Amino acid sequence: MQAKINPYLYLRGNSEEAMYFYRDVFGGEIVTLRRYGDVPDIPCAEEDRDKILHGHLKVADQAIYFSDAIGNQSVNFGNQVSLTLELTEADVIEKVYNALAEGGEVLMPLQDTFWGAKYGKLTDRFGINWDLNCQL
Repeated sequence: MQAKINPYLYLRGNSEEAMYFYRDVFGGEIVTLRRYGDVPDIPCAEEDRDKILHGHLKVADQAIYFSDAIGNQSVNFGNQVSLTLELTEADVIEKVYNALAEGGEVLMPLQDTFWGAKYGKLTDRFGINWDLNCQL
């Protein structure tokens, strides 16, 4: 069997902002920005019409999907899921780590580790947990 597991990020009304942020950090491409108001069969409040029903960000050959919670849907910040970014260049990991950390919370500073990698852990400003790893 061949399959891919793609992350689907559910956010509190700022999916579009997050998509552009991650696009700028990773150099990706926004493939789809479908809003709740674009789909006639989905009832939603007027203030939710511009929120993202489905967003698709392509980074290299990886898809990251996004959606905003609307109405009585809730999204809670949590630590049960973390996105792991494996990099091969030490200077790139520092740039990406610093960009993701801006406005977020550093959980483990970027540092050389006993397993021979540069590693750091953080929660970005959108509440997404990241593990960044670069084998040295």
